[in-house]
Amino acid sequence: MALLQNRISYKAVEIEDVIDLYFYHPFGYILAMFFNKLRFSPNTVSMIGMILGMLGGFMIYLDRFLYASFLIVFASILDSSDGQLARISGKTSVYGRIIDGLVGYAVFASVYVFIFLRYYNEYGFFKYLILMFFSAVSNSIHSSIYDFYRTAYISVVRNKFDDIFYEKKSSFYDKIYEFYTLIQKKVCSIHMGVLRKIYDNKIDDEKIKIYKSKMLSNIQFVNLLGDNWKINGIIFLFILNRVKWFYFYVIFILNFVFLVVVLKQRKIDKEILEVL
Repeated sequence: MALLQNRISYKAVEIEDVIDLYFYHPFGYILAMFFNKLRFSPNTVSMIGMILGMLGGFMIYLDRFLYASFLIVFASILDSSDGQLARISGKTSVYGRIIDGLVGYAVFASVYVFIFLRYYNEYGFFKYLILMFFSAVSNSIHSSIYDFYRTAYISVVRNKFDDIFYEKKSSFYDKIYEFYTLIQKKVCSIHMGVLRKIYDNKIDDEKIKIYKSKMLSNIQFVNLLGDNWKINGIIFLFILNRVKWFYFYVIFILNFVFLVVVLKQRKIDKEILEVL
């Protein structure tokens, strides 16, 4: 694994989740090299991951929790692999990033739907449907915030703001991406002010170091909102034979983490603005 770590190209290794660093990314890199030799496109790998992940969701409905765990985890490895394959092959695009994001939503949508179909009789159709709705919406918001703050940090560190302040285009995929990022920017409006100030002004290296230091104090909490800790929650509930509690895990535990992240980040953003 140590040898693989030296070969993997990270945009900013310091913000990586430990599980990504030592599990998903190394195995994703191995598969990326394999797929590159086969001349697979990153989008093809994304679609394979989506199919396997959704099949994992279906395994929950069948009570095949071991198979479900394997397929969902393997889909997440492929999610890491497609991005690395894009960088290795030089096939990066807005379209690819949209597909990558939609794949994650599709996999977890299948998990939510099949948990509902498997267990709604125990809670009542409408009660469990409401739980599914609120947990799914929470999942979407968590993923959006997770993506935004990591992208923002990488943009500042690399001094490349194409993913934040991009040229608006008229293509269908650009419109989808624009809508997706618009929601992020509204929710994270204070940090957008930070990024705008850095982008518009020539900020010296010392102030950039302060930005990095303050952001890193919250980034591992941000990482708790990513897919890894939803997958970990599912597997833990598999072990307890309480998969039906997954909605409660998202609504109460992960939403509490979300609240902590947002409140802490707002405080950090105001401190950064004072320095800038």
